[in-house]
Amino acid sequence: MAGGAARSRASALPVLALAAVVLVALNVRGPLAALPPVAVELRSDLAVSAGAVGLLTTLPVLCFGAATPFGAWVTARFGLRTAVLACLGGVLLGTLVRSAGGYPAALAGTVVLGMAITIGNIAMPVLISEDFPSAVGLVTALYAASFNVGSALTTAVTPLVAVPLGWRTATAVWAVLAVVAAVVVLRAHRRSRGGPGTAPAGSDRTGRTDRAGRAGRADGGRLDPHPVPVRRRATTWLLVAACAAQSFSYYGTTAWLPELLADRLGAGPEAAGVSAAVFQVAAVVGAFGVPAVLRATARPRVALWLVCAGWATLPLGLLLAPQLWWCWAALAGAAQGGGITVVLVSAVARGREVRAGRAGGPADVRAASALVQGGGYLAGALGPVVVGAAHDASGGWTAPLLVLLTAVAVLLATGTAGVPRREPAPV
Repeated sequence: MAGGAARSRASALPVLALAAVVLVALNVRGPLAALPPVAVELRSDLAVSAGAVGLLTTLPVLCFGAATPFGAWVTARFGLRTAVLACLGGVLLGTLVRSAGGYPAALAGTVVLGMAITIGNIAMPVLISEDFPSAVGLVTALYAASFNVGSALTTAVTPLVAVPLGWRTATAVWAVLAVVAAVVVLRAHRRSRGGPGTAPAGSDRTGRTDRAGRAGRADGGRLDPHPVPVRRRATTWLLVAACAAQSFSYYGTTAWLPELLADRLGAGPEAAGVSAAVFQVAAVVGAFGVPAVLRATARPRVALWLVCAGWATLPLGLLLAPQLWWCWAALAGAAQGGGITVVLVSAVARGREVRAGRAGGPADVRAASALVQGGGYLAGALGPVVVGAAHDASGGWTAPLLVLLTAVAVLLATGTAGVPRREPAPV
């Protein structure tokens, strides 16, 4: 009986842990996508300008970069699972506050959302690497794909709810998703504490790394007195640049693709909505395409090159054959889903790789994830601004598309140098 109970706990853990990964991913992007579909109603109700509404969509991305040290501290101080629960609690609070009052409340709720999601951005890749050490690429792909599923779901459903109930209810209702995710995370954590062999090496049951895990051991069992800090590795900063180029391209495209199609092709609101949907939904294909490439080749750089090729089709295609916009949007959408997966998997791999005779522990993975995502999202916040400025300065869309093509070139150059040559063996 005891053996059967242990097997039951062991089989339940992956299912619950995978469900937790998906639900957390829905929460770290979905609430942000709920606002743009009701921007007109929000602007009218709060009596604010379009720029003020735009600030509500830009602030979270700025928080992803600026609040990274805070998120890393919370994760290190309280442990991975506690950090994930803090993320979900912040999402719950921020979503409700954002919908409860006037514009100051909307700003305050948006800042809370951005800071909470930053904690999740840092904690989740590390948690995935510990809970699924032999399937980091696949589970990271599931996590990245769920970003886009959450965005597409909230983008589609929010305006439908807003028609009978108003924008406040339509945006606040997504707080329920944070409660559901928190319950699943708690249950998965409780099962993992009861099951055999669930604490990762070098960490305690909450995900905090012990001193031996942080310091690491050199060959022969001796403590390595001179571990190489993640922040001092050139590959880490190359990945920061690659993540910056990926985020810049994503947010620049998301902000301006509908208006570009309207100007160049005379596309109406329906086509603009379709382009956004194609771009987001195709990301699911790209996110799962990366593990397939890794399984077939064991070479992350091959996946990166395919991502860059897909990204390049968007600016080149819109310059040379804009009437096929749906094709270019699909290819670029798959590329953006694959791009973030390559970056996250590579950050985990660089944190875990052997340096100075030791394999990196959870603290190294957390540091690599924080640096890569923090720098990347700061650059991502500049994407809409720089692309829009290029459009205003040139009076057309050729210059903005060349800006996006340059970002893809940066992704190719820095990613090729920063992404590992081969997929690391499971730890």
